[in-house]
Amino acid sequence: MIRIILLNYKYIILIVTILLLLTNCKDEIISPPPPPEPPLYTKVLKGKVILENQTENSNALVYLDSLNRGVGTDSSGNYTLIFSEEDSIYNGIFKIFYFVNEFEMDTAQYVLVNGKVKLDSLDVDSEGKLPTKELEQLLLIEGWTDRQEYRTGDTLHFTARFTNVTNRTVHVFIYSIFSVLGYVSLYNEKYPSIWLNLCVISNLDADLYISPNDFYEGIVAYIIPESDYCNVNNPPLLPDDYIVVTDLFIESRLFDVQNKFNRYVWEEWYKLDRGKTPKLDWFPNKYKFPHVKIIQ
Repeated sequence: MIRIILLNYKYIILIVTILLLLTNCKDEIISPPPPPEPPLYTKVLKGKVILENQTENSNALVYLDSLNRGVGTDSSGNYTLIFSEEDSIYNGIFKIFYFVNEFEMDTAQYVLVNGKVKLDSLDVDSEGKLPTKELEQLLLIEGWTDRQEYRTGDTLHFTARFTNVTNRTVHVFIYSIFSVLGYVSLYNEKYPSIWLNLCVISNLDADLYISPNDFYEGIVAYIIPESDYCNVNNPPLLPDDYIVVTDLFIESRLFDVQNKFNRYVWEEWYKLDRGKTPKLDWFPNKYKFPHVKIIQ
């Protein structure tokens, strides 16, 4: 009898041991693997720019300071910045500038480690996105011509108006050495800009302080030239569609060719993919300047 009890006891121990082993194996099989470590860096930054009072948001410049590089926004205001192996020399905190000429500027910051953007740091979230920026419109800039078609030798009458749409005074500077509207030109991306000025310096640069809801308006008249006599290469004025444009600089944004940002706008902006056409002038802007056709 004692022997039978001992045998039964051994069987019970064996069965319990097997069950424990099976339980341990089952736990090992169904236990989920530990979650992967989240990425620390990215080579792609994304974001969005909204332009106040606009129906579409293209033509904004997103500029990487120090790297001297930029992209344009598409019609929805989206942009993507991609970093390459060549950027591995960059380490530290860097700025991004958001620029449209007649809108308020804005900035964001990010961290580069050997050319890679550190996630979840400064203005960059854990997915490599920058915050959406809404740029405040400072001026409504619009213009008119007396006709839509011109031949060389015709007189073009151009009116431009800069209206302050903010609740504060806006400081505008115009290089008016040629006229009350500064450098007026016919612009087409396919050709050099044809300046309509007479190339006579009169030292009439204008410092304008436009009050809220007030405006500055200038009216000029020019004879359509056969070529750009302000340009040493004298490119001919070819029959085509053009935009009549004039320049202006808001507040402290005077054009300084020694400034990398200004040089980038001057030399590289027109090369960028800038969303919805027309690509207006060499400054990022949303001007409502008139389109004209030069005919033979």
